[in-house]
Amino acid sequence: MLLTIVVILLFLFILLGMDIAYAVGVASLAFIAFSQFDARPINPVLFVQELTAGVDSFALLAIPMFVFAGELMTKAGVTRRLIALASSLVGHRPGGLANVGITGNFFMAGISGSAIADAAATGSILVPEMKKRGYSASYSAGVISAAACVAPIIPPSIMFILLGSIANISVGELFVAGIVPGILMFVCMIVTSGVIARRRGLPVERRIEGAEFWAIVRGGILPLGAPVLIILSKVFGIATPTESAALIVLYTLILGALIYRDLGPKNFMSAAVSAAMTTSVIMMTVAMSQIFGSLAIMAGLGTALTSAMLAITDNPILILLLVNIGLLVLGTVMEPVPLMLILSPILFPMLGSMGVDPIHLGLVMVYNLVLGGVTPPVGLNLFVMARVARVSIMDVFWGGLPYYAVLYVLLIVLTYVPSITLFLPTLLMR
Repeated sequence: MLLTIVVILLFLFILLGMDIAYAVGVASLAFIAFSQFDARPINPVLFVQELTAGVDSFALLAIPMFVFAGELMTKAGVTRRLIALASSLVGHRPGGLANVGITGNFFMAGISGSAIADAAATGSILVPEMKKRGYSASYSAGVISAAACVAPIIPPSIMFILLGSIANISVGELFVAGIVPGILMFVCMIVTSGVIARRRGLPVERRIEGAEFWAIVRGGILPLGAPVLIILSKVFGIATPTESAALIVLYTLILGALIYRDLGPKNFMSAAVSAAMTTSVIMMTVAMSQIFGSLAIMAGLGTALTSAMLAITDNPILILLLVNIGLLVLGTVMEPVPLMLILSPILFPMLGSMGVDPIHLGLVMVYNLVLGGVTPPVGLNLFVMARVARVSIMDVFWGGLPYYAVLYVLLIVLTYVPSITLFLPTLLMR
């Protein structure tokens, strides 16, 4: 009963516009306060203990580094160069600038690890150009919001780092496991873009050839070394995810300051401040969510959910279907970090006892939560693109719906064909 009241309070705070970290923190304090009238009151000291425990993880040190690398890349003009590279490769194909947005986000995914950052960076450049060429604002924003969904799947992924820390599974294996699904997401969206373009008669860009093409390739190819460096460092055991993140920062500094020469002291400081602000928000959310998750488990949420699902069926196939539905529904109203912290201690032991590989489950879980970012009412990708395109959230959603539908279908495939996810980790790391 107490947990139900607190969950209702949490949703109320979120709907009122309170920041997710504060909403979770206030709800947790309310839980502890209400428990003082219960037969087994919770010691308030637990709040401080769990707050510290939530961010006391070596793996989480990779997050500020990857965020900093992404900020440095943006300040060094990497986003512009990658979009130019994408345009030279696929802009002349059916789909035009929609192809460029999908490909540009695929390239950016290997650098930032954040769907929101990629949507904002690529959308601010491409959406105005798409509107000038006759694309509707709704479709322009929708395709970019969908394309940015690949960022948490392709390494480096901030969500994989968080999940690895929470569920105590290999971040490196999660990184490698995301490669094939990320490529499949890209291919499915490119195909969808071509089909839509042919049906609607959307324009294409001019073909870039000769010296101009090679100049663009030379300018855009070096940033793509960042994800390659991350993958190789994990496959060959050269560095941990945290050490890989530090290497990427060094690589980015060399690229921006010495090669492109667009990264001066002013841009460096601006990137550092932005990275610090972004990291503080992430870590505050993680810390507060750790408290709420621990309280939920203490209140018996894990046992209740496990019993409820097993009362319906003990078939792993149907259990996975229920998990997918539950994550998709919860992902529409809650942020990924609290959900991972609350549900991971419940789902991983239960499905692990049924023979579900934890790396496969981790990929499916993150994929579900990524789709929550493009599903109303609380979809941050939708909010970002609505602001960029100056349309409503529902306009963005309807514009991107064909792409979301394809991604939902791919989710089902990945859920029930685990070899797609586990092929590379098994081949390279086990």
